[in-house]
Amino acid sequence: MPPIPLTAGKRSRAIACRDHGVGAEVGCPEGVGGGLVVGDLQRLYAWDIDVRDLSGMRVALRRRPEYPDAARRLAANMLADAAEDPALGGLLRDAGRTVAALSAVCLGASGGLTLAGLKGFIAGFGLVSAGRAQALLNLMRHLRYVRPDGGSACPPTYSLTPAFLASYARHEVSLLDAVSVVEPAARQLVWGLEAPGVLQTLALEQGRTFIAGSGEMHDFEAWYRIFMHRLAGIQVLHALVARADSFPPAGPIAASATELARRFQVSRVHVTRMLRDGAGQGFLVYEPGTVRFTQAGLEALDWLYASRLAIHLACAARTLKAHPALCPQAAQDPGLGDQKCSAS
Repeated sequence: MPPIPLTAGKRSRAIACRDHGVGAEVGCPEGVGGGLVVGDLQRLYAWDIDVRDLSGMRVALRRRPEYPDAARRLAANMLADAAEDPALGGLLRDAGRTVAALSAVCLGASGGLTLAGLKGFIAGFGLVSAGRAQALLNLMRHLRYVRPDGGSACPPTYSLTPAFLASYARHEVSLLDAVSVVEPAARQLVWGLEAPGVLQTLALEQGRTFIAGSGEMHDFEAWYRIFMHRLAGIQVLHALVARADSFPPAGPIAASATELARRFQVSRVHVTRMLRDGAGQGFLVYEPGTVRFTQAGLEALDWLYASRLAIHLACAARTLKAHPALCPQAAQDPGLGDQKCSAS
């Protein structure tokens, strides 16, 4: 896999400093610091937990006062990624596309991307049928994110383009930015994302971990059908969460179907039907101009954001452990990398 273009790192340093008041205490690149101490690493490493205990990880995360801000930061960052990079935004519009993007990066880091490999990988998530793999591969080719290697290989193999790797690195920075609201040590991955193998390790950990934790999704099939699998549904949720005053959102949220449709380039009928279907399943109350999540909707939102943040915390911890050079503090304390405990 080719190296990550340096432009990804320049953006990563900027976003990681945003709103954190990060200074130059530790001598990170371009004066970026953050005052990382061993205690920060210990708290992050504590999230290296078997995701089969994902429910316990969510309980631990909900105890953290930073969790609501992290959830809203995640929503805002995902919206910003799509707005700033239309090609990447094309892969963030529903669950199947998002899974395909992560799968492509994982396969590119572990032997090569093929149609058969993509079918097998996305099937593991339980979110999208293997039969959709060809269409998703065609979409990534249309976006100039993957290209055929050429030659007579059978089956054909594909390579990830530098544009895709740069876009995905920026996307990972946005995820790490949200995670660092809870555990500031995750910023170390932002500083080191351009180092050889770091992006690949992080993506592979995310692929394996999301697949391992995918069993719980069956409890939210109606939620996924209405919001996660429909075009721009997850973006509508992110917009509502980012616009709310609290998380989980406690009261009515201003929501115009016309404005949401224009913003996410779908029809007003599509958005209206989505919101009405959500109301019909008891997830929200929709009136022209406002949306209010019911208790069932709040539980689904909390499950979605807490699960995603917990998984990314675990992957950040494992990636830092796999690349100890990113954390000189860990090198000075060999036992630190073995830190594993209840994330409480």
